[in-house]
Amino acid sequence: MFYVDGISLNKITEEFKEQLTGKKVSKIIQTSSLAISINFGKLNLVLSCSPNLSIGYLSDKKEDNFMEETTNFSLTLKKCLVGSLLMHVEQTGYDRIIVFTFSKLNELGELKVNKLYVEFMGKHSNLILTDSQNKIVELLKRFSIEENALRFLFPGAEYIHPVLEKKKNPNELTKTEFETYKSENSLLQNVEGIGKTLSSNLSSYEKFKEILNSKITPKIFTKNNEPILATVLDIQPNSFDSEMTFPTYSEMVNYYLEIKNLSNSFKLLNDKLNNTINREIKKIEKTIKNLTIEIEDRKDFDRYREIGDILAASLYLIKKGMNSIELYDFYKDEMCKIDLDPLLTPERNLEKIYKKYNKLKKGLEFSKKRLEEFNEALKYFNGVKLFITKSSNVNNLKLIEEELQSQGYFKESKKISKKKKVVKELSYETTNIDGYTVLYGRNNLENDNLTMKIAEREDYWFHAKDIPGSHLILKSSVLPDESTILKIAELAAKMSKATPGDKVTIDYTKKKYLNKPKGAKPGFVTYSNSNSIIALVK
Repeated sequence: MFYVDGISLNKITEEFKEQLTGKKVSKIIQTSSLAISINFGKLNLVLSCSPNLSIGYLSDKKEDNFMEETTNFSLTLKKCLVGSLLMHVEQTGYDRIIVFTFSKLNELGELKVNKLYVEFMGKHSNLILTDSQNKIVELLKRFSIEENALRFLFPGAEYIHPVLEKKKNPNELTKTEFETYKSENSLLQNVEGIGKTLSSNLSSYEKFKEILNSKITPKIFTKNNEPILATVLDIQPNSFDSEMTFPTYSEMVNYYLEIKNLSNSFKLLNDKLNNTINREIKKIEKTIKNLTIEIEDRKDFDRYREIGDILAASLYLIKKGMNSIELYDFYKDEMCKIDLDPLLTPERNLEKIYKKYNKLKKGLEFSKKRLEEFNEALKYFNGVKLFITKSSNVNNLKLIEEELQSQGYFKESKKISKKKKVVKELSYETTNIDGYTVLYGRNNLENDNLTMKIAEREDYWFHAKDIPGSHLILKSSVLPDESTILKIAELAAKMSKATPGDKVTIDYTKKKYLNKPKGAKPGFVTYSNSNSIIALVK
């Protein structure tokens, strides 16, 4: 949990004030529909209004731009703020609102002042730009009157603070009041800036004053190697294994976002790829359903050949103008009724039946071939989806994005060199199992390159049978003992689509027995001379 309340934000504001005041805005990027990055030279102020994690922090990393088109908000911000100096950074009381005040000279030499109100309020978070008269110039999110009936948030309107319940300023809180509220379990309802986690950590009035007046203390607490609390206050969870301290709030945030894969770039690219994959899977599943129906309708195509043969044997009995005729069915040893077109000659009726037979036969063959192709495509996309789920960093997601671009599933956002970089062995995951080096891919491009270019002919290749997963390469020309093979197979099972508790068949063979068909999608190979072992997904 990333914990930020009003008192936390007060300390964070001081850090922003210290590091940004007096710096000039060099660039503004709207990195998503809910986030912007304001560049002060090499230092970036990232402001996110995501409902799940509405925060602001400083970063020296470049934020990727995933916006497909420019918005009025980003254009207005650039026009008003680029080239301006950040004059003031202040918090509104102990509310979760920070105000950034900018100023610059316009073309006429007049000093223009703008304020950027950043409201960190969960799903109601917003960025609001105002002029020197506090009139709204533009805002990130426009709520309807029904959503926010208590204030008018549109360009031209005067900025009004959110209507919040009147609470006691923590600096004015007396010991008696604190103890009363504490005994009533009503600190949250009565004291401004206090959140639920802080309230549960306040054992005394002295502890409260100490936290309120202390310097920022960024920490992350972990349990079972998972972060359970990130905070800038001198508080801690009830149970934890380890504690990490950071010199600044922004360093703590960047570390937290990285290990939790919550960075703006990671989340947006992850969503973009998943949306593309889910859309393609939905289309393929619909096509497979239609093809299955077509195949079912055409499966009796051979009956038309039999009817043609029956009709041909008794063609002399048929006269033009007949609607139908009953003839002996020597295939089923019974009489059968055959419908005829009265406007056609007997010969044309016979020709029509054989044409339908040939059409259905070819159609069935085509439908079966297409069904096979779409089933392979479905396997491919399920494999890509697996790799997206298992991706732990933006760089790996970018490789998946490049793979999908090369397959034409969405337009390239940047020009990609015709001569693609070969992924080096060092970029793969490498592990050691009982003294043996094992490499495995984290996406289809890595699988392809690892299997077809990095692996040597005598190396062993492992893969989960009939389900998407990573290619594993055992860097050895000789198989280890069975217990080691089982450990490698368990890793292959873990890196597949199978879920914990499943038993998975793992095929393994030498690399020289692999083949990549011409035109096959990334990560697809055929193989022979394989052995199998059953592995449990742990």
